[in-house]
Amino acid sequence: MKLVTILIGEGFPLLSLSLVTEPLRLANRESHRPVFRWRILSIDGTTPRSSSGHALEIQGGLDEQATDAVILLASYAPDRMKTDAVLSWLRRRARSGCLMGCVDTGALIFAEAGLLDRRPAAAHHEAIVGFRESRGEAFFADRLFDLDNDRCSSAGGVVTIDMTLAMIAHYENKRLARRVAEILNYRPLESERADGSFGFDWSIPRLDRALAKAIDMMLANMESPLPIKEIANRLEAKEWKLRRLFQRHLRQSPQAYYVELRLDRARNLLRNSRERVGNIALMCGFPASESLSRAYRKRFKVAPSLDRSLYEQPERTGDLSLEKH
Repeated sequence: MKLVTILIGEGFPLLSLSLVTEPLRLANRESHRPVFRWRILSIDGTTPRSSSGHALEIQGGLDEQATDAVILLASYAPDRMKTDAVLSWLRRRARSGCLMGCVDTGALIFAEAGLLDRRPAAAHHEAIVGFRESRGEAFFADRLFDLDNDRCSSAGGVVTIDMTLAMIAHYENKRLARRVAEILNYRPLESERADGSFGFDWSIPRLDRALAKAIDMMLANMESPLPIKEIANRLEAKEWKLRRLFQRHLRQSPQAYYVELRLDRARNLLRNSRERVGNIALMCGFPASESLSRAYRKRFKVAPSLDRSLYEQPERTGDLSLEKH
């Protein structure tokens, strides 16, 4: 029987916890024997609350009990779990040879612990830009889930179930994983998803391939935005034709669409990193924080700094209406 140890922190995602434990429970039921057992730990043995304000029973604090797998469920403010005690514990668990898994922002803690040197972790598409800015490109992958040898990861939200199903297949077999998915009325993902697919509206290539290529160039050049004329030249197209494509399919100019893409990235960085507003402005192609603030207020009807504080509020109040996933 395999023991799965789940470490949670204050503000942990209750959805992700359920998507780890429920498939394991069903794997036991379908096997007619206990193939998995699990326990839930916190850093100091006290009971943390989920992002929606719920508390649940835990089995203790950090300990050295042998385990087959460790799954880290951090919060939307992962720095709160980035303590010397947690990092040292994770390193010791990894040295023991067990499967090490992280969900969503847990990837940042794994990177800090030095556990992603050989293979990057899946990270949520809203947070990955900030993570890469703070820790580097090599540690985080824009994919939904991953399991390879002694590492597994999930980008968070619903796809955590795919990581758990992969873990069931890893320890038992694919047939059992498929059966668990059937019981849960869930169709597993056929792939982990190619890089970059969440920064892009995949209905656009069906509208026009040249339009899709233009937007792809915009996404690849956020920090130093390309002039629209340059994008047209790279596409070997007339600038007026490119403008007509944007107006026809997106009902706005290419400049306006480009600004929206950069503002969306700025919002993701504000909400998922500790970068200063001035740095975020430069990372998103705005010459100064003032220019970002003006555009941000116009688009989102709120100042960047206030948007950040409002987004963090649910973890303190348990406001379900603003919960991230």
